[in-house]
Amino acid sequence: MTETSGTFNDIEARLAAVLEEAFEAGTSIYNERGFKRRIGYGNRPAVIHIDLANAWTQPGHPFSCPGMETIIPNVQRINEAARAKGVPVFYTTNVYRNRDASSGTNDMGLWYSKIPTETLPADSYWAQIDDRIAPADGEVVIEKNRASAFPGTNLELFLTSNRIDTLIVTGATAAGCVRHTVEDAIAKGFRPIIPRETIGDRVPGVVQWNLYDIDNKFGDVESTDSVVQYLDALPQFEDTVPKTLSDPQPEVEAPADPVFAEQH
Repeated sequence: MTETSGTFNDIEARLAAVLEEAFEAGTSIYNERGFKRRIGYGNRPAVIHIDLANAWTQPGHPFSCPGMETIIPNVQRINEAARAKGVPVFYTTNVYRNRDASSGTNDMGLWYSKIPTETLPADSYWAQIDDRIAPADGEVVIEKNRASAFPGTNLELFLTSNRIDTLIVTGATAAGCVRHTVEDAIAKGFRPIIPRETIGDRVPGVVQWNLYDIDNKFGDVESTDSVVQYLDALPQFEDTVPKTLSDPQPEVEAPADPVFAEQH
């Protein structure tokens, strides 16, 4: 354990009692007012791992998060259960291809004015998904430029075309990209399920507070055990696909590139 992680864990431990007291009081208020309802699991889930690239999972980067010794094994459990049933698994990585802030075509936007987006070059080691949870063949890695996995990406197209009703969300960070993805998911009609032990952030208390708030308003925070049990009990994903989606179609061969005569 490094000195930094030791300090983080020490502060987290001291915060725990304060947060527990605050959550207990808050839960009473929310229950009285009709919050904290359960959205429940649907029938056709997908999994999305938010920004579990090396910049977040490995030390030495401004975006690094502690706690990966717990998060990674639980993400591996989710992947194993999802893949066994053919459930789609997606990944995101926050990357930038034009990091020249003075350029009118840079893709960092105003976010550069708040966080060091310039440290996330596309195609770098830091942008790659952590090898311990590497995508399997056919699994999609979505490049994004903003906090949520939805705006400016094809995620919603992937989900709706496969008639997904439930989105299992893991990753980092609780206060940023995970939370924004969850909020957008429920707004777009997907049931967000968040496995508690798969979420990370950089600052003590942030994970606990955001998961508490998400569970009250935007999605169901469940244990990894519960999510794995849900996945284990599902039929094979392909067996629930409507025939119009699952029937193979005759493939049309792409035409060859044209050959142009040399100009003289």
